[in-house]
Amino acid sequence: MENRKKILMKLFVSTLYLSAFTFGGGYVIVTLMKKKFVDEYHWIEENEMLDLVAIAQSAPGPIAVNGAIVVGYKLAGMTGVVTAIIGTIIPPFLIISLISVCYNAFRDNFIVSQMLSGMQAGVGAVIASVTYEMGAGIVHGKNAVSMCIMAAAFLASCVFHVNVVFVVIACGLIGALRTLAAERRAKKMIYLQLFLSFLQIGMFSFGGGYAAMPLIQGQVVTAHHWLSMEEFTDLITISQMTPGPIAINSATFVGTKIAGTGGALAATFGCILPSCIIVTCIARLYLKYRNLALLQGILNSLRPAVVALIASAGISILITAFWGSQAAVALANTNWLLAAIFAVCVVLLQKF
Repeated sequence: MENRKKILMKLFVSTLYLSAFTFGGGYVIVTLMKKKFVDEYHWIEENEMLDLVAIAQSAPGPIAVNGAIVVGYKLAGMTGVVTAIIGTIIPPFLIISLISVCYNAFRDNFIVSQMLSGMQAGVGAVIASVTYEMGAGIVHGKNAVSMCIMAAAFLASCVFHVNVVFVVIACGLIGALRTLAAERRAKKMIYLQLFLSFLQIGMFSFGGGYAAMPLIQGQVVTAHHWLSMEEFTDLITISQMTPGPIAINSATFVGTKIAGTGGALAATFGCILPSCIIVTCIARLYLKYRNLALLQGILNSLRPAVVALIASAGISILITAFWGSQAAVALANTNWLLAAIFAVCVVLLQKF
């Protein structure tokens, strides 16, 4: 509570100070806010400051008030908003009220007019300094699109005198389109990753669904971290409880979880494509050369390897079920209920 009061007091004093010594409009107070809130107090990051300025320009009302509102809200919610607004409007309210009373004396005073001219030059220097600092950050980011947007916005505003509202709206639309395009590219990439991962599973899983489990685990748990070990164990359980091959069930489950229906189609197609091509060719060769001794020798050697792969996948699942993915394998950590269920299931499977 005490810390919040200090922040509010500091916010009030800062906005009061900035508003009292800001000459030249909203853009000047934005530059001073950057120096105060970003460089001195480190309340916000420079990128956040640019975002806050964009919000302040996009909304109706004075930029100085809008900027104070967004900074105040970030620091202390609605209380911060009220505090920042009060601190921002007090100086101009008092000063302009006084000047309006003495307007006729101010209007023709040579000294006052020269002072204002000098202030304008100083304001230009402040804006130029902060523009250089913020622009340098964008240039150092080496994003060609951002640099083009910055140059185009400058030309539109300074050379062609396009209304600032239209410039902000246009830049916002460009940003939205860039984001949508990036999301589409990312989605296409995830489809490709799902397809290639399950293509490997389909290509190298010899011996049926159980033999595919270590390959599925290697791709979805170890390589891409699409599932945790607990989720993978649940996946195998669901795959066994539902009709269809384990590999296809797994592909559908993982694809749906990662990228919806499109992901499920990509993963499933990748899983079955090798079978469609390879088994069709093998079937033709087998029917033609099924009595060949070399082919029988290859198949005989593959059978024990398949058994070993199934055992390896089963052990990984049992370890997760009995001891969890994080706990050490120890008698004290054993989940005896699951161990009993395992034993009963083994007996039932062997007997029936």
